Amino acid sequence: MDVTALLRLDATALALIGHDVALIPDSALTNPTPCEGWTVADLLRHMNERHEAVTQARLSPLDEESDDPRDDFARITARWVAAIERTGPTVNLPGRGPTPTERVLGIHLVDMLVHRWDLARALQTSPSVPDRLTEAALPLARANTAPGSPLNGPGGVYRRPLAADPESAAMDQIVALLGRDPRWSPAE
Repeated sequence: MDVTALLRLDATALALIGHDVALIPDSALTNPTPCEGWTVADLLRHMNERHEAVTQARLSPLDEESDDPRDDFARITARWVAAIERTGPTVNLPGRGPTPTERVLGIHLVDMLVHRWDLARALQTSPSVPDRLTEAALPLARANTAPGSPLNGPGGVYRRPLAADPESAAMDQIVALLGRDPRWSPAE
């Protein structure tokens, strides 16, 4: 898939999660998420920090941030899209160096869909994901977590992949590839 198509899909995933973030009630900021040890607020801060770290390689830093990570999410993710649109064939990732833009977008698309799933589980909601996003993300998630990938396992950003029923929903397969139990609930 080319960079332009990936950027469109990524921007769509960001719009979907942005909508969900805007609707998070104050009372849910302390809810646990499938990200071990993280609350909803922690997950939002993580996404904001990671987006901004990449963005600052292309754009000047934000002048000021809010105390509430929900308030900054839309602005920070819009900056992410603008920075990626301005980049060439590689993105200079903090701590990793130059990485092909296509690879960065493939990882980011999967991450945003999975973090949206994390939020939905934490909030006990079931937002729909357009088929075109999961159809694009499933092979990317498989590639991102293939044996030998530096992204999963010790030292990686993902837990080891979990076995998933190949007949299960695409999102269930994607979250399992990133080491999450598709049946996770806050009560566990």
